[in-house]
Amino acid sequence: MSTLPCRQNRLAAALLLWAAATTAGAFGRQPIAVEVRETAGIRRFQYPVAAEVLLPEAISPDSQFRLTREGQPALLQARPAESGDTALRWRLDFPVDLLPYETLIYRLEYGGDVPAGPQRKLGLSLTRSDDGFRIANEPHIAWNVPADLSRLLSSVRGGEMEYLSPDSSGLMILDRDGKEHRLGGANGPAPAVSVSREGPLAVGLRFAFSDIDPALAEVRSTVDLVFPVFKSWVEVDWRIEDPQDRLSGAKAMLHLNLDAPTRPSPTLVDFGAGTLVYLSLSPGRHAQLIGGSSPWQVLRGTTDRMEPFVTGARQVDDSPWPEGWAHVMDRRRCLALAADGFAANGEDRIDVSAEGAVGLYRHFRAGEQGEETRERRLHFWPHFIPFPPQQTAATSPQAMQNPILVHCGAAR
Repeated sequence: MSTLPCRQNRLAAALLLWAAATTAGAFGRQPIAVEVRETAGIRRFQYPVAAEVLLPEAISPDSQFRLTREGQPALLQARPAESGDTALRWRLDFPVDLLPYETLIYRLEYGGDVPAGPQRKLGLSLTRSDDGFRIANEPHIAWNVPADLSRLLSSVRGGEMEYLSPDSSGLMILDRDGKEHRLGGANGPAPAVSVSREGPLAVGLRFAFSDIDPALAEVRSTVDLVFPVFKSWVEVDWRIEDPQDRLSGAKAMLHLNLDAPTRPSPTLVDFGAGTLVYLSLSPGRHAQLIGGSSPWQVLRGTTDRMEPFVTGARQVDDSPWPEGWAHVMDRRRCLALAADGFAANGEDRIDVSAEGAVGLYRHFRAGEQGEETRERRLHFWPHFIPFPPQQTAATSPQAMQNPILVHCGAAR
């Protein structure tokens, strides 16, 4: 079997499947072979794959899709990516189990006469209201997203435990003068909101901001949130168009609902730097992971006096690349935050306070992108799990940062 590489979104684990324009096959159309490959050496359990398929001809929204491996049907969610009586582009969501470095090959069939595959009876539900959206995987976890995205998440509740503080913040961009411009809220324009995927396996929301601030002419911002059923994270893919190079950075803020830290029971923090760095924060203390300059650093202290705690190798060639993730924990709840491409194109920073304020900062170098679009991106995963993460997390920050590779071609 020959396979062709698909254009894929590296950290969203998304793929674009181009089907051969043939009419052969068991159901009147050529099936598509989907090769799924683990390349990071990490075992994956029910790991979510989000895909888009562009078919050679439009089919009815009532058409069936079936995904099989070695003749056995697998879970699959297929929804049209466009409205109308027919659709060329479809969104697919399915989970995979992979051993480290394992490769599996699936077969995708579609058409009106394709038998239905297995369906998950319980899974994600999406509820809309004037205030926003509620995405729930009952009874395990529920997320609330404000209609204007003024707070990235207004609530994350697992059972009786709330993970976020009522004053949790959201997304902000910084101009070249250092002024912050917050997305959403009463003082800014409302975003255009759409549901990009909906079903028991995955829910996706898209927020498009066309006019953020009169001082930031031509700056556009699109935020995609994707919630997979088998994980308790939300994937945040934030893309910013900045054709006039007006921005110096972007940041995402969350405030965790941690138990108040004390000296006997401080807030616990792990950083994924060039190595694992673990530390504790007593009341009023802060910690930072800074990457993008050599060497990387972990600092700890107070806001007016941050001191080095761990520093990477002094020689540029010997300094390991900072992974760019953090665990922030009390003794009941944990946030696992992982960033895509941490410090790959400039200085990035993760800030944590003992009281639960968590910030992810990305610096934009002047003129680093092409003049035509100058697209900026901040792509990350907040993962909400009970303490301790070694026992409760079904995946690792490194797994989020290293998606599964996918190739496709005509099946034989």
